[in-house]
Amino acid sequence: FGSSRRPAPPEPSSAPSPASQPALGSARGMSLVSPYQVQGKWQHSSGGDIEVTVDSTGKSVVILHPTVGKQTMDVSKFCQGEGLDYYGFKGKLEGNKITWNNGVAWTKIS
Repeated sequence: FGSSRRPAPPEPSSAPSPASQPALGSARGMSLVSPYQVQGKWQHSSGGDIEVTVDSTGKSVVILHPTVGKQTMDVSKFCQGEGLDYYGFKGKLEGNKITWNNGVAWTKIS
């Protein structure tokens, strides 16, 4: 019984509260990918052009791919936080280039 009546140790005053710490995303200087950042024409590293457009609702992206054809995806599926997901392939947008985890790169041309 004695142990359950012991007071909790005081909080150290030097420890920052969790609310005062920046979110992980802002601490690394990263931001969420917007479909409008990806919209435009891209050159595929293996040849051919890809066109990405955002539909009028802003909820879907339409991707015209040289080998796969035209596909419409929900923005929430394509834009995955700080990265992109194109049917299981993970992409990272850096400036005017998207690098995919299968070794392919898309470079923005317009």
